Amino acid sequence: MSWIKAGSSEEPIKSALVFEWTWDSVKSFDELEKRLRERLFYVLRPRDDVIVATSMTNPSMIIFVITCRDGGGDIVVIQNPGGWYDDEDIVEHMPLFEKCAGIKIKLGEGAEEGD
Repeated sequence: MSWIKAGSSEEPIKSALVFEWTWDSVKSFDELEKRLRERLFYVLRPRDDVIVATSMTNPSMIIFVITCRDGGGDIVVIQNPGGWYDDEDIVEHMPLFEKCAGIKIKLGEGAEEGD
């Protein structure tokens, strides 16, 4: 996992974290998309190998950009400036997203913070 934090609350993005993921109870990207929709996520699929999702709450604070390649992919978790989570809160709650999505997320140790 790695992350980058924006410099101030006036920036259009508060933070972005990147996680790796692998298949678990879902075994296809189509199945992942369906599962997220069933669990009340708003989902867009701009390409066969990309899912963009956010919760149905309004306004949304967190956007998940999920990419797929053989055996898994990456999840970019983007928080807008209105979000009240710190990075540790997001990392702490990723197992909940993991369970909802039916995938395994690698919560890396010793992540580096970027500028």
